[in-house]
Amino acid sequence: MSDARFLGIDFSGGAAPWRPVCAKPTVWIAALEGPRLADLRPVQKLDGDSHPFDNLVTLLAEGRYRAAAIDAPFCLPEAHMPAGGHAQLLRDIARLPAADDRPFPRGADLVAYATTHAPLASAKPARLTERQHNATRSTLWNGSRPGAPFAAACLTLLARSQRPVWPWKDAPGMLVETFPAAQLKAWGLPHASYSDDEGRPTRAKIITHLEENQHLMIAPDDRREMLRSADALDAVLAAYGAKAAANRRLKFEKPANWKTEGAIAIHA
Repeated sequence: MSDARFLGIDFSGGAAPWRPVCAKPTVWIAALEGPRLADLRPVQKLDGDSHPFDNLVTLLAEGRYRAAAIDAPFCLPEAHMPAGGHAQLLRDIARLPAADDRPFPRGADLVAYATTHAPLASAKPARLTERQHNATRSTLWNGSRPGAPFAAACLTLLARSQRPVWPWKDAPGMLVETFPAAQLKAWGLPHASYSDDEGRPTRAKIITHLEENQHLMIAPDDRREMLRSADALDAVLAAYGAKAAANRRLKFEKPANWKTEGAIAIHA
């Protein structure tokens, strides 16, 4: 484990982004070491001969980083949590069967699990930390642009990685929830509509901020990937959530119910 190494992961709950061959990768992993971006690659290019999701589990389980932040939900709304809290949630999710086209449960399975604890009070229930940061994802929405598959995939990753999970545990090699759009907003940067081809100038502005204001050293090849892919850029932004939690540089206080619902880490 290195105190100067932080990971950022841009995530997905779909089946296609996790396939061994993916023409346009959307799951990316960034590694920051001290003042430089040391590595940036899609999940398909992680070391290992297993399925990409399994290779990511292995990477995180090794714990050779101070903290790793993931752009995905780490918890369910309070009404839908088991009596045993977050640790019990991860044990329960680990028992759900994987779908036939992906190595984690479907969103519908997560919603069915959640409603064993309480019926859905709204179509898109949100945690307090999600409302705090205006996160549009809803952990239990399984309609168009669903958040439930996203949450099912991430909770499975947390359960299988067996690492400390912030903010419930603050320890070396911990996993942290973050939200790149909120990070950009906290830095006063454009935080919407930067993902398509027309967003390339906005991505360039964000990268310049990382270089000039965050003093991040970026190799030319990695800069080209970040200009080309908003997902690669989001992985780098996610790493700042890891730094925020580990170095106590949070821009915002944790919500009042963080012990139940968790918290999103945003760097000051």
